[in-house]
Amino acid sequence: MVKSEAGSPYIYGMDALRFVCALMVTMFHLGFASWASPLYLRPYKMPVIENIAQPGWVGVELFFVISGLVIINSAASATAMSFLKGRILRLYPAVWICGSLTLLFIATQDVNRRIIKNYLRSITLYPGGPWIDGQYWTLACEICFYALVFILCAAGQRARMPALALGLSLASTGFIALLNAFPNSEVMAIFTYTAWRAVPFYYGCQFAIGIYIYIWLLSQTRMSRVSWVGFVFALAAGATQIYMAAGSTSERTLAAAGHSFSPFPAIFLWVAGLIFIAASVAYGRQISRLPKAFLQAVKTLGSMTYPLYLLHFAIGIQLLDWLTDLGMTPLPALGLAIAIVCLMSLVVCKWGEPPIRGVLRMVFERLGEWAAPYQTKESRI
Repeated sequence: MVKSEAGSPYIYGMDALRFVCALMVTMFHLGFASWASPLYLRPYKMPVIENIAQPGWVGVELFFVISGLVIINSAASATAMSFLKGRILRLYPAVWICGSLTLLFIATQDVNRRIIKNYLRSITLYPGGPWIDGQYWTLACEICFYALVFILCAAGQRARMPALALGLSLASTGFIALLNAFPNSEVMAIFTYTAWRAVPFYYGCQFAIGIYIYIWLLSQTRMSRVSWVGFVFALAAGATQIYMAAGSTSERTLAAAGHSFSPFPAIFLWVAGLIFIAASVAYGRQISRLPKAFLQAVKTLGSMTYPLYLLHFAIGIQLLDWLTDLGMTPLPALGLAIAIVCLMSLVVCKWGEPPIRGVLRMVFERLGEWAAPYQTKESRI
C-alpha cells in the first residue's frame, strides 16, 4: 500500500510500474542473457528482439527507486517492530514458495549439496549469497536499505529520513566518482560485482531518488535547499551508474551478440520510469477515480511482481530449454515461457502467499501476547 502521511489515495502507478519493471527484467534474462551472457550461452538466439530485451536490466534500478519511496512511506508512521513485521510478511512467504519451486525445476537437471546450501540461503534471505537463482542478489540490496530505515525507526529518528537520503546520495556520488577514476580497482569491484554490492554505495543513489520523490510529493514536510541539492546529486549519480552498468553489461555480451549496445536506451527507460513515478504520485487522486475493475487489475499485477521476479530466471530458462527441445522456435517459446511464469506468479500471490502470511501474523500475535507481561513489568520499573 502506498499512502501518504496526509492520507492520499493508493498510488496505483507504483503497482503498474513494478509489473512493467519485472517484465523488463524477465525479457532481459530470457530474451537476451539466456543466449548472450557467457554464463548461459544457450544454443537458441533471438537477435530480432535483442534491442528491445537488452536494456531491460534497468528495471532493477527502477525497483530500487520505487523501494526508496515506498519503504520510507511505510516507515513514516510505523514503529520499529511494526516496520520489521511488515517487511517479514512481505518478503518471506513468496521467497519460501518461489525458492522451493525453483529448487524443484533445478532438481530435474541436478541436485547436490551446493544447490541445497544455495536454497537454504535463499529462503532465509541470507544476504551473503550465493543463492538458488541469480536475481536474489537484489534482495540483499533491499535488505541493507531496510536495515538503515529500521535503525532510524528504532532510534525514534523517523524525521531524519532526509538525512538518510542525503547520506546515500553523497556516499553513492563519491563511490561512483572513485569508480570512474579507478575503473580497474579491485577494492571498488568488491562493492560493484560481489555480494558486498548490497552495501548502498553503487546503488544507494537509486534508493535516495525514491526518498526524495517521497519528500517532494508525498510528505507533509517541504523539500529544503539541502534536500534539493541532495536530489540533484542523486540524479546525477543515478544517471552515471546507469551509463556505467550499461557499458559493463554490453561488454560481457559482446562475444555472443557480436556487437556492443548503446547505453542510451537504458538511460531513456530509467528517466521515463522516474517521470512515471512522479506523475503517479502527483496525480494519484485522479488515477484513483478510474473504474474499480481496472484499478483492481492493476493491484493484482503489482502483487504478481515479487513472485514473477523470483520465479522468472532459472524456471524461465528451463522452460525455454524444454520448449525449444520440443521443436518450438525461440520467439514463440519465449512468449509461452513468460506466460507460464506469469501464471505461476498469479497463483503464488493469490493462493500461496495469503495463507502463509496469515500463519505468520498469528505467530506474531502469540509472541506479542507472550511478551506483553514482561513489557508491562519493565514499564513499572
